[in-house]
Amino acid sequence: MGYLQQFIFFILVALPFMFISPTHSSLANGNVNILPPTNTSDKVTLALYYETLCPYCADFITNDLVKVFLSDLYTIVNLKLVPWGNADILGDEPNVQHGEDECYLNTIHSCVIYHWPDVKKHFDFIRCTEQQSSKKRLVKNRAAMWKQCSEKLGMSAHRINKCYTSGYGLKLLLQYANETAKLKPPHEYVPWVVVDNQPLKDDFENFVKYVCEAYKGADKPEACKTQATSVSSTHDKMANRIHPGCYASEIANLG
Repeated sequence: MGYLQQFIFFILVALPFMFISPTHSSLANGNVNILPPTNTSDKVTLALYYETLCPYCADFITNDLVKVFLSDLYTIVNLKLVPWGNADILGDEPNVQHGEDECYLNTIHSCVIYHWPDVKKHFDFIRCTEQQSSKKRLVKNRAAMWKQCSEKLGMSAHRINKCYTSGYGLKLLLQYANETAKLKPPHEYVPWVVVDNQPLKDDFENFVKYVCEAYKGADKPEACKTQATSVSSTHDKMANRIHPGCYASEIANLG
């Protein structure tokens, strides 16, 4: 009889809450967003196809692409970094443009992108290593170069190295190979910059202009309002016959 009384008491206490609407329940649980969520569909996809040890890629990453994070441009950009470049596959192994060190560093970059998916985090690492390689083209201690960057940025060198030595990094790298192979039109050189699936080709340094033009959101960031006054001219470089990148056709001449 005591159990029956307890059951009846529980029903009487719980009964009023059974009729609370989902809306009220959500409010009570604090699940209502006070501010509207960011519409990620408005963001512009900015993709960089690159390879390590290419001086033109290093220059673009360290001096140009960094503008995404030095201004408020990052608020409208989905930045993708694809570390494969002009490499191809011979048998089961990558055949790269700048030797074994490039393959090694491309794989390290792939591991870092995977383990630290926050784009600002892995971009900082990639920029750091590209700065190192641009200072000294021939890498005598390739591991020390990236470990210096991982230590500076608080990334686990053990985690990165395990990704590489386990072979998982190579699997990641081959996924980037597949993604690069699907480019339409195919890339001609690196750095190869694409904005919402449209390659910028020789005008890649003016990517900010193209990102701002592609953005369809209501409020454009300050970076878009000021970019017109700071447009660089890659076309002038071409007129002066300055090589704009590492060409895919050059890989056949190496070795």
